[in-house]
Amino acid sequence: MKNLALSIFTLLLLTSFQQTPDIEKTLKDINNSFKNMEVSLLHWPEDLQPKLGNLKKTAFIAFPKKETEGKLPLLIALHGGGGKSWSIEEQLKRSSKVKGLSLAELAGKDLILLEPNSFEKWDTKTLNVMLDYILETYKNQIDQSRIYLIGHSMGGKGTWEWIQQSPERFAAAGLGGFSGVSENDNFDKLDNFPVFGMVGAEDGKNVASAKKMTDLLKATGNKNVKYIAFPGANHPQGNKMLFSHVECVDWMLNFSNK
Repeated sequence: MKNLALSIFTLLLLTSFQQTPDIEKTLKDINNSFKNMEVSLLHWPEDLQPKLGNLKKTAFIAFPKKETEGKLPLLIALHGGGGKSWSIEEQLKRSSKVKGLSLAELAGKDLILLEPNSFEKWDTKTLNVMLDYILETYKNQIDQSRIYLIGHSMGGKGTWEWIQQSPERFAAAGLGGFSGVSENDNFDKLDNFPVFGMVGAEDGKNVASAKKMTDLLKATGNKNVKYIAFPGANHPQGNKMLFSHVECVDWMLNFSNK
């Protein structure tokens, strides 16, 4: 399966994207340092790009380096607001250290990691178009009953909005580092949806928001809710701890939306 996936990557890259030498070197260095995951750059096809709104033209996708059997779960990682202005090379470097790619490498699980990149805040309509494309392109590799979301800050907010809008598409989510949770949010649509709330304990108003989110989820009768406040962590430190919290990945992988 890995060879088929790499062939798809190669075709996409050769037909629609010319990598710069700097990005090629960065990608090579990351893959040489990773023991568990093989990372590729995924360039959205030109005919799809007008439907993807503020998404940048390039995303990151990673498969296990070892041979695997059958279809794999998909973990989608949404970056925070800092990523809006970063170059693709800078985002690639950062993700390999403190975001989605690094989490997949640390977890060492048989899963596929997808990390899109955005110029602006996450839009659920755009993300659903992206996911439709991914599920069609990798229909022989992805287990569609085991799709998971994780995000912090702007990515946490995007995760929260996406699971409210399309809960049937996902099996579980891990999120935190954002504010604005309201009693008017669609908690009834998430009455049994697995959510792992995470936040730095010194992350200001985001702490109350994360606690409010998990408390209101539990109030619906949802038994699949976890919460952790990372001791002493501010906003940036909370981001790092969320994207290194392998226990969240382990927990999410227990769930399926079959």
